[in-house]
Order: sequence, then structure tokens, then C-alpha cells
Amino acid sequence: MTLVERWKRWLAQGAPPESAALPAHSFEDDLTGLVSRRVMHDTLVAALQDEVPGAVVSFDIDNFKYYNDRHGHRVGDDLLRLVAARLRETLPGAGCLARVGGDQFMAFLPERDLAAARREAQASLDRMREPVVLVASAEIVTLSAGVATLDAQSARAVDAVWRACDAALHAAKARGRDRVVAFDDDTRRVVASRRDPMSTVAELQQRNRALREEARTDALTGLRNRLALDELLHAVAGEGDRRVQRAAVAFIDVDHFGNFNHTHGDAAGDDALRTVAHAIRAVAREADLVFRKGGEEFVVVLPDADGHAASAAAERIRGAVEALALAHAASPVAGVVTVTIGVASGPSGATLRQLLEAAAERTMAAKVAELRNRVHAVRLPDVTGPVEASQPR
Repeated sequence: MTLVERWKRWLAQGAPPESAALPAHSFEDDLTGLVSRRVMHDTLVAALQDEVPGAVVSFDIDNFKYYNDRHGHRVGDDLLRLVAARLRETLPGAGCLARVGGDQFMAFLPERDLAAARREAQASLDRMREPVVLVASAEIVTLSAGVATLDAQSARAVDAVWRACDAALHAAKARGRDRVVAFDDDTRRVVASRRDPMSTVAELQQRNRALREEARTDALTGLRNRLALDELLHAVAGEGDRRVQRAAVAFIDVDHFGNFNHTHGDAAGDDALRTVAHAIRAVAREADLVFRKGGEEFVVVLPDADGHAASAAAERIRGAVEALALAHAASPVAGVVTVTIGVASGPSGATLRQLLEAAAERTMAAKVAELRNRVHAVRLPDVTGPVEASQPR
């Protein structure tokens, strides 16, 4: 009897033999309908005892806290169910598929070597990238995965296999998420070197930095988010943080974006925002700090930029977005997606918050005056004058 057949018999009987004394709810995850961590553990124990070769894959949802915080735990639960369904779909040959805790899932793939398991895990990640409708909008949800083999050479105990999967999964997160990393010889050497206490401290520090960066990254566009912007706003131009000496700020608003969503759909709107974000980042200087403030609003902090340089940078952004030629059937400005940009510069004593408020006011005033798809500049403290519009493009 193969391990897969034995596992199916266990499920038909209601429990693996070693778990027979446990209550029924110990074998199935109530939320997703997958088997529990205990069933996965017993399956791997049996595979090791019977010398059944295979691979184990650990999956984790990227930025899961973001979805819970933005949409609420009920939507987070719906997302967990959807991930479980897509894993079932892409891993039909799994000997065991479990939710092992939180937003982490695990699959045992009998008779697979490391390369085959990586291919199947990658197929699951590819399927997961297809848009997911959360509340009223479509979003891209990604997974990270760590793969380890289940054989006498790599592990003689389930705990060792589990640790190997976790090490590979953490490596996938550290390398940027949305990828598969295998616990191969290179990974094994890195883990072995971390037995030194200083290596362990360095690993924890790196992990904390990665978590901090994840919390300050906009999941849709990959830009810095509102939290990161709020933290920077406490800095003062010309004091302390050298990145913002003589800084200017550009406030960017996508023209008639509500009309775009209404006409083209929310999924197309998300794609447009990602494309606009990429265009802004592509023409910004390496030192510039680019944020998605929220919705269709973006902010660029331009270190060491005077009024002339800031206006020139904003014009490059405006032109780059228009050059994308993203069709916008509901825009009275143009037949493509465009942006209106307010730029504020000022003396060295001006705070970034003051500059941002002035730039935002300039943008809003331009929209009211129907002077869109243009750059509008202002210098502090003169923020009360009329909108100075460049010529229409």
C-alpha cells in the first residue's frame, strides 16, 4: 500500500493511527477544510518510517497582515479559503495538503525530487498571481514557498524537515517574496554557519528589517506606503536627515481616476496604478523617495532640489505618464491617463509636511480650475497666490 493510499484510508477512517485518541476537529482545519498540522506531522512520520521519498513545500501568504488591516479579518479568512482552493487545484497529486497555522500552508509531494517539487510549487505561485477580488476591487496576492526533500540524506526526523522548509521559506521572504527557494546544499551551508551566536543575531536583525520594510511597502505598486511617508514627514529640510536637505515635494494625482474605474473596471484601475507607479519610479532619480499616498495619489520627495530642478523633475514624470498611452475613455482631459502635479520648494527651514501640504493644495486648486495634465509650482512661504499653470501639452 502506497503512502497516498494509506493517507486516503486514514482520512476515510477519520484519523491517522497515532492520532486516534484526539477529537475529530484535530484532523481538519475548520476554516479551509484542509487537514491539520497534526495530520501533516503524522503523514511525514509515516513516510520517513516507510522510507517513502518525496518533498515538502511550505507556503506563506505575502503581506497577509496588510489584507487583514485594510479589509478586516473576515476578508482575511476569505483569502485563506481562496489560497487553500488554489493549492488544491494546482497540487492534485499532493499526498497531504494542510494549513499548519496562521497564513502558512504545507504540502507533501510523494516521489518528487527537489527539482520536480520546485516546479509544482512555482505553478502554485503562478496561479496565485491571478487577480483576487477582495471586497469591491481586484488585487494581486502572492505566495512565498520553501522546499525541502524528505529522505535519509537530508533529514531523519520530521522536525528537521520542518526546519529545512522554514529556512528556505525565510530565504524566499528575504529575497523579495513571491518566489520559491529550495533547501539545497548552498542553503544548508548557510544555515550551518548560523550556529555561531553572532550569525544568529545578524539573521534576526535581517528578519526584523525585512518585516519593517514589508510593513512600509504598498502591496499594489511596490512603492513606499503612507506609513513610510508619515515617518519621513517628521524630518526637517536642511536639518538632521541629509536625504531631505533643500528638498522639494511633488504631489501627483491621476486625472479623473474615478471615471477610469467606473468605465474600465477596478481590475484595469489597479493595473493602471501599477503602471503609473512604475513610470514615476523609472524617471525619478536614485535619491528621490517615491510613495503611494493612497488611492490615485502619489508623492515624490526630491532631495537637494531647488524650484527649477523640482519643476523639471515633475515635468519628466508628467510626460512619462502621458507617454504610456493608457486608454482613458472617460477623461475630458485626453484620451489617455494623465496626471496633475503640484510642486513645492522652499527655504531650508521648511518642513516636509509644509511642503507636502503646499504641493497638495496647488494640485487641488489646479483640478478645480480644470488645469490638469500640467505641472504647477509654488515656493514657500508664498503659497497663497494664484495657480501658475504651464501651457497645455
